[in-house]
Amino acid sequence: MLLLKNFKFRYLTHSMAKNTAFFRFNVRPWVFWPPFILLILAVFSSIFFPDSFIDFIRDIQQSILTNFSIGFSWLSFAMTLLTIAVFFSPLGNYRIGGESALPRLNRISWFAIVLCTTIAVGILFWGSAEPLSHFLFPPEFKGFESNSEQAKSFALGALYFHWGFTPYAIYAVPALVFALMYYSGKSRFSLGIMLRPMIGNTPHRFWETGLDMFSLFALVTGMAAALGAGILSLSGGFLAFFPDINPTFLTGLITLGILVTFIISASTGIEKGIKNLSLFNLGFFFLIAFLFVILGEKGKILDSILTGFNQYFSNFTDLSLQLSGAGNSWTYDWSTFNFAMWMAWAPMTALFLGKIAVGRTVREFLLVNWFLPALFCLVWMGIFGGTTLDFASVNPDSYKDLFLNSGPESIIYKVFDDMGYFKVFAQLFILGIFLSYVTAADSSTDALASISMKKQDGDPFRSDTNLKVIWGVLIGFLSWIMITYSGIDGVRILSVIGGLPALFFLLLVSVCLLLLLISPKKYLKNQ
Repeated sequence: MLLLKNFKFRYLTHSMAKNTAFFRFNVRPWVFWPPFILLILAVFSSIFFPDSFIDFIRDIQQSILTNFSIGFSWLSFAMTLLTIAVFFSPLGNYRIGGESALPRLNRISWFAIVLCTTIAVGILFWGSAEPLSHFLFPPEFKGFESNSEQAKSFALGALYFHWGFTPYAIYAVPALVFALMYYSGKSRFSLGIMLRPMIGNTPHRFWETGLDMFSLFALVTGMAAALGAGILSLSGGFLAFFPDINPTFLTGLITLGILVTFIISASTGIEKGIKNLSLFNLGFFFLIAFLFVILGEKGKILDSILTGFNQYFSNFTDLSLQLSGAGNSWTYDWSTFNFAMWMAWAPMTALFLGKIAVGRTVREFLLVNWFLPALFCLVWMGIFGGTTLDFASVNPDSYKDLFLNSGPESIIYKVFDDMGYFKVFAQLFILGIFLSYVTAADSSTDALASISMKKQDGDPFRSDTNLKVIWGVLIGFLSWIMITYSGIDGVRILSVIGGLPALFFLLLVSVCLLLLLISPKKYLKNQ
């Protein structure tokens, strides 16, 4: 009898230990749980109080855009100039990780991962919709007539401004600082190490945890917004082929498909799943652009690209410093909104971009993380944005009606139809959006998992697959719920709100990069 009791006791103790281990996540509790709980609360608020929830966070967003608009614009401009200065400075010769450090990725794979991580579905979704909006509703401070040639040229320049060298500088600055500081010694995988040139090697744990927590929240909401845009674009494409499908069921099916593909890819790591998927995605981007040029009007497309560059540089200083657009609703709705979104994403994405850059010089880093992705986006925007504007110039009323009544996600499919190759491009575009988000989610959730982990693996290229899956599922669920119950506006607004703390953090990071630029030997002794 006594033996039986001892056996039962040992069995129960073993079972309890197993259950306890199951619930013991490898997470930093104050980094993981607050954003996780806040996002769950946001989901339930959007379900049960959709109108009140949207009104409340929209008021906060509007206050941020109004009161900090100049700050977002001026810091973005300063980061662009700082990036150029570093590229041509002696700091450009320094090797990330030291002279003996070797790259883990070849240049093509590295570029593919960087590009697919940063653009997500942005260039696919907004490449046609944004220039059309500027063409139909040009800013008041420019004094252009709607649908005019001046509005058309400005639309391309504004598109280039929002998707060119400035946003990529917002990514490149924190990513470079993180890469240099992280590989300069044994460091915890945290945002706080970016500030070491200012505050020394032992930042207070409270500030380090707070930074990681806020940035994690901002990236999750930003990813949910990007996924929402992707789901809407995919839904628009599928509904064009199968108009009788229930939209709610369709969005749920699309979300599930993205999550399943992402989970399979996430389990294989950076040097297999993320690399191979990014290379395939990059090739797919080139295929779509090539076919678009070959089957479209080549002369007009080239003119659009050249016009875009001309207008971009002509308006760069004005739009960057808000010389004529300060206080205007167009500036708030487009420039400030976009830069706030980029800044919300930048700190957390910088962790991933920084850690895969080991073994590269600073100049190589800026070439692959700043110049080449920006150049790719500008050419892409010239191709798709220019073609859209050419068709809209011929039939502006039809495009305006579609934009206002069917949403921005419908515009690119109208362009395909006008080209006469709807089925070819719509099918390719649907696959492209699907691949783009899965690739971006793979990279971004790697950063989320890395910063959430309590125990860091010795290899920075490895992160907890279970945490990647948890964040991926939460982001997918958040996007689908928001789209179904309150529209994607809610989660987009949340991600902009995350841009406010990022604004002040990136200001400090920019000062740190300036210190590294002035005195690299002082801070980078082993590089």
